[in-house]
This record gives sequence, C-alpha cells and structure tokens, in this order.
Amino acid sequence: MIQRAVTTFLADSLFKQKAVLLFGPRQVGKTTLVRAIVEQMSVPFQWFSGDEPDIRQALSNVTSTRLKSLFGAEKLVVIDEAQRVENIGLTLKLVTDNFPDVQVIATGSSAFELANQINEPLTGRKFEFYLYPFSFGELSQHNGLLFEKRLLENRLIFGAYPEVVNQPGRERETLNLLADSYLYKDLFALEGLKRSSLFGKLLSALALQVGNEVSYTELARLVGADKNTVERYIDLLEQVSAETCAPNYVRPKKFISTIMASGMPFWETFNPCRAERTLGRCGKIT
Repeated sequence: MIQRAVTTFLADSLFKQKAVLLFGPRQVGKTTLVRAIVEQMSVPFQWFSGDEPDIRQALSNVTSTRLKSLFGAEKLVVIDEAQRVENIGLTLKLVTDNFPDVQVIATGSSAFELANQINEPLTGRKFEFYLYPFSFGELSQHNGLLFEKRLLENRLIFGAYPEVVNQPGRERETLNLLADSYLYKDLFALEGLKRSSLFGKLLSALALQVGNEVSYTELARLVGADKNTVERYIDLLEQVSAETCAPNYVRPKKFISTIMASGMPFWETFNPCRAERTLGRCGKIT
C-alpha cells in the first residue's frame, strides 16, 4: 500500500475532542486510508456508510440519546460518505458536544456538499484534511525516484489517481470514466444545476485558456451566460478538483486558468494534455 502523506497528521488529530473530516474527490482512497488508520489502533470502532439507506435514516435528525445507543461502548466512529446524511453537521456537533471521549471521523466524496452542511454547526469543533490523488513524493517514496522519473511523461498525461496508477495500460479508459464521474455524478445531480450544455461550454473555454489570464466577464461572454452563473459553476468545479483558479494578485479581477481533471494538482497544473482531454473534440484521450 502506498503511504499517504496526510496519514500521520490525520492520526495525530484523533481523540482531541474534535471531529476529523476528510474531504476529497471520488476514488482518491479516502475510505482505504481511514480504514487502514482505525484498524491499526487498539480501539474498538464502528463503521457507518452513508450509502446505506437505514444508516442515513439512523443518523439524520437524531438525538444525543439515540446516538449513545447507536455507538454503544465504541469510542471510535467512522461515517463514510457522510455528505449523504441529512443534517450531518448537526449530528457531528452532537457527538463532539455530548461525547468528548468518542472520536468521530467523517469522509465525503462531494466536498462541496459536505462542506456546506458542516461549516456552521462545527465551527471550532473540527479538524479538516483533504486527500488528493497520489503526489510525486508519495509515488517516489513507494516506487523509487528513478522509476517515477521514467514514468514522468505518463504521469503528466494521465495523472495519479490510485486506480490509474494501479492499472497500468488502462489509463485512458480509467481517466475517461473518472472525468465523466466528475461531471455527471458530482455536478449535474445537484438540485438546481440543469444546464449541462453550459458546463461543457465552460470547461472548453477554460481548457482553451489553460495557463493564460482570463476573467469571469470574458468567460461569461464566451459561453453566453451571466457572470454570477459562471462564478458559481467555476467554484463548484474547484470544489471537486476538476479545475482550479490561480489568482492574479496584480489584477485581482482576473485569474490563471488551470485544469486538474487527472490529479496531481500542484506540479502539473498547466498541462496541455489535460486541456485536450477536457476539450475532447467530442472524443476521448488520444
């Protein structure tokens, strides 16, 4: 198993009378990381998955008395896919306020959904961590620096999602699947986001401007939408790590467009191959 850099920091934050939150895009290894940490501890734990309807019902709009009966004697509680639980922020607040000896860890694939539910209820009651795809440092530590240097071009093109790294030879197929997951599962499924064609136009416009200075006003004119809508959609894309904006401190109304759809967000931000994947020309990676 490839050691994640955040592991030590997350483990050291446990049992400090605060909730531990792990954000990250789909398929970056959040569940695998948390399970590895809790299984190494000599503390009984309970694992709840927000994917299961009865778990969602049990943890939604719940009282502290009900939570005590759910947790039993366990002092470590994990809520996976926590963004699917209604009012999860209030549930986590009840745990931290009423059970100081119980450590709760919550993970969420849709960072924006979970963040919107926990920010206000958990103010001052949480540690937040973000898990990215594998970094160059993590891969070099596991595989050796020389090996990773030989694969540098491949990593720059396809990124370092765990599934991409662990299935060599199927990078194109896997990356296309992950990119589609971003757009359709994490974005279009949200209530109120119905204009999928506008998302496609916006991503194409951003991909054409990778590494260049661009403004929200210019993008709005290009895609035929108002400036506020463009700002909102770009914010959502950033929160699922499909795109990021590097701010321009000289001209603050503009930013540098970058595309992050294939992972390793820090040192391959301005990759033209990634822009070509986003543009796609209505096709796949070539």
